[in-house]
Amino acid sequence: MSGENDHIADPGEAEGDAPRKDRHDFLAALLKDARSALIDFMFKQAAVLTLVLGWILSSKETHEFLQSHQSMGLVAIPAVCCYFALLIFWIWNYRLRSDSAYHHLLNLSYMPKEYYSALHVTNAMAVSLVGAHFILCAVLTTALLQLG
Repeated sequence: MSGENDHIADPGEAEGDAPRKDRHDFLAALLKDARSALIDFMFKQAAVLTLVLGWILSSKETHEFLQSHQSMGLVAIPAVCCYFALLIFWIWNYRLRSDSAYHHLLNLSYMPKEYYSALHVTNAMAVSLVGAHFILCAVLTTALLQLG
C-alpha cells in the first residue's frame, strides 16, 4: 500500500521533517522574498523622502510656514532622525531574515552556494541602502535647518 504522501526518507531527515526539496523550496522562496521585499520597501521609503524634500523646497507656503513657526524644526528634525533610525532597524531585520534563510540553505546542501549568493542580502547591500537613505535624510534635515 503506497500512498501519495509516502516518500523515500533521506538519511539526513529526522522523523517528521519535510523532504529536503520542500525545505529547499521554502527557504529559497524566503530568501528571494527577503531581497525583493527589502528593495521594494527601500524604493518606497526613498520616494517618500524625495516627495517630502521636494514639497519643502518647492512650496512657498511651506517656506513661509516653517519660517514663521520655527518650533516646527524642533519637531521635524528629531522626527527625521527617528525615521532614519527606524530605516536602519528595518534594513537590519530584512538582512537578518535573509541571513537566516541563506545559512539554512547552505546547511541543507541542496544546491551550490553560488545559486543563492545573488539572492542574499549582504552586509554591503545593507550598508549601501543605509548610506543612500542617510544622504536623503541629511539633505532633508539641512533643508529644514535652512528654512527654520
